[in-house]
Amino acid sequence: MEEQETQTEPQQNESSLQILEVYEEINIKWRGLPLEKRPKIQKIQLNTAAKNSIRAIDSALREIIQNAMDFEDLCHKVYCAAITANLIVQTEKKGGEQNQQPRKPPWEERLEKRIASLRKEISIIHLYMNNEKVSNRVHRKLREYIRKIKLKERDAHYKTKLRTHLEKLKQKIAALGNRLRRYHKRTQRYQQNNQFTNNQKMFFRKIDQKNNGKNEKPPNPKKMKEHWSSLWSAEKEHNRTAPWIEIERKAQQHLQEMPKVTVSENDVKETTRRMKNWVSPGIDGIHNYWFKALTSAHKAMARLIEEALENPEIIPSYFTKGKTFMVPKKGDLAQPENYRPITCLPSAYKILTSTLAHKISTHLKSNNIMAWEQNGCKSKSRGSKELLVIDRAITKQAKKKNKNIAVAWIDYQKAYDSVPHSWLIEILEIYKIERRVINTLKFLMNTWRTTLSVSEGKETYETSEILIRRGIFQGDGLSPPWFCLALNILSSMLNRSAYGYAIDARTKLTHLFYMDDLKLYARGRTQLEGELELVRSFSEDIGMTLGLEKCATITVKRGKMVEEENMRLRDDKQRIKNKQKQNYLGG
Repeated sequence: MEEQETQTEPQQNESSLQILEVYEEINIKWRGLPLEKRPKIQKIQLNTAAKNSIRAIDSALREIIQNAMDFEDLCHKVYCAAITANLIVQTEKKGGEQNQQPRKPPWEERLEKRIASLRKEISIIHLYMNNEKVSNRVHRKLREYIRKIKLKERDAHYKTKLRTHLEKLKQKIAALGNRLRRYHKRTQRYQQNNQFTNNQKMFFRKIDQKNNGKNEKPPNPKKMKEHWSSLWSAEKEHNRTAPWIEIERKAQQHLQEMPKVTVSENDVKETTRRMKNWVSPGIDGIHNYWFKALTSAHKAMARLIEEALENPEIIPSYFTKGKTFMVPKKGDLAQPENYRPITCLPSAYKILTSTLAHKISTHLKSNNIMAWEQNGCKSKSRGSKELLVIDRAITKQAKKKNKNIAVAWIDYQKAYDSVPHSWLIEILEIYKIERRVINTLKFLMNTWRTTLSVSEGKETYETSEILIRRGIFQGDGLSPPWFCLALNILSSMLNRSAYGYAIDARTKLTHLFYMDDLKLYARGRTQLEGELELVRSFSEDIGMTLGLEKCATITVKRGKMVEEENMRLRDDKQRIKNKQKQNYLGG
């Protein structure tokens, strides 16, 4: 045993020295060049050999990575370690993979070859049957074919049998074509099921692109930037004197202060564990996987996050620079509003904000702050499915027991892009989030910016930077729960009111929330008007606008829907349409 250990130690030392040599070479090459100007790190095939190599690299570079002086130094070392792994694993260049044509599966090649052979035979027989004189080549080929079916030219019914054979060949081609189409559908179904399981965003994106089927040119860079700058860069303050804010402050005055945040190596490990490996990286080109696999970076990251809470100015400026890809939606693609923005952020920034998000979430859960009606960011839940089950149970009860119920569907215009930053900060203060966390997020918020990347066919461009002065910065783990928290007081206002649908003598339901999708429940039209006024005044005070063209109401009296005039909002000339049918969360 001792001999074996002494043999393996020199081997490990030798491999570590080789790794260090490769790493130092890469370190010298890229040292001093900004991360955003370096090429992106390529993905690697995660087989057993590759994983063992990455573990060896992590072990050899542990001390180097853990001694990172700041965030930028840590990211540089992780970048060089990832390049080292690529060289050792010998990853093929991505460009070479893209140039290779995807090979057809063997079954498809066999069927297509068989169909081509049958078509050739049909064409020869067709030439012979429809022409008095044919070439010697056609005669030779025809003899080959009739020899296979044991047909002779001197046969009295030669041409009749040849026609019968021709029809059989056509039927064979039709059968093979049907089989080919059936196999294609089965393969496509398998691929779609697999993609839906592993990457739902890409699955729905492909469906949207297929449904659009349009070839309009995207808007020019100036038009695209002007539209989204008008949403994101137009700074707006919420109404700080709104009476409901003071009411909520008093309701939370006995709330326990959030304890001082301490970030450990295990916190960073848990954060990286929750992150997906190969999602598109930010401008630094580092995928989440490298922060997950290089465990030596966890200790350094925890230490640097602790330092950032004391002094946010040490956070590099490129952390808060996103790259926003504009994905086409339905409608005229020449209009900027018909694109969905998806922002890619640096992995290190996402680790920082996701770790803080987990600490905030722990505080919210321990004090039972988030309304149960909000199912948008609830962990270990079925999200919209649970709300749809509740909604179905309520509507079935109203119908079965012949009860009165009034329902409204509320839609916000550009909800994520319109909530003011001043309100995002104040909501953290109301719920007594630790001051250092608030100061850090406030500092980061002031430096949010992004560029727009548009790629539609041959049209590809990237705009200059757009400052984010309004709305949440989509792309990290903190943004969704922060947005839900910003709407949480609306749930409190609705639940404190006298409105709502009575399920039984002790239980009532006023609303259900999924992110910004809101459904209101009341005992009748008058009560529903009161709930709508609460929603309107709250939304107006925090600078968010209702999309009235997508809002709708339904009134049910004694278990049956009734047609009534459209509902007018107070202080608003527009009305909410009364509809006989409306979907909630796609249900």
